[in-house]
Amino acid sequence: MKKVFSLMLLLATIMVFLPSCSKDNDEPEDIKTQMIGTWDATSVKFSDSDWVDITNYPSMSLSITFNKDGSYSGRGALGNGSGTYTVSGRTIKTYVGGELYGTYYVNSISGNKAELKLTMGSTSMDIRATKR
Repeated sequence: MKKVFSLMLLLATIMVFLPSCSKDNDEPEDIKTQMIGTWDATSVKFSDSDWVDITNYPSMSLSITFNKDGSYSGRGALGNGSGTYTVSGRTIKTYVGGELYGTYYVNSISGNKAELKLTMGSTSMDIRATKR
């Protein structure tokens, strides 16, 4: 009887805490909603380097605008252009002419500040950005 009670207590505990995990299912929409707008890079970091403040270097400026309709536009050191994007979990894939252009992984986002990893082909960099 003691084993049955212990098992029931364990199952009840799991049932109480299991619903709290359902928040993860809402994350893709939350990331997309939070990322809509124009983001300006403030710092960048390449694989083994330190963070570099790029706000004083106009030639290194980077910005991207994510629109509600799934389109985006980018300006700066990586080129100027536009295309479409998709969101899956914390991953944002950007496309130009239907071809994958770059993939952003949202490491963190809080209000108007985000930290992302951008991968383009075999090259990647970390980006700190502020939303206008």
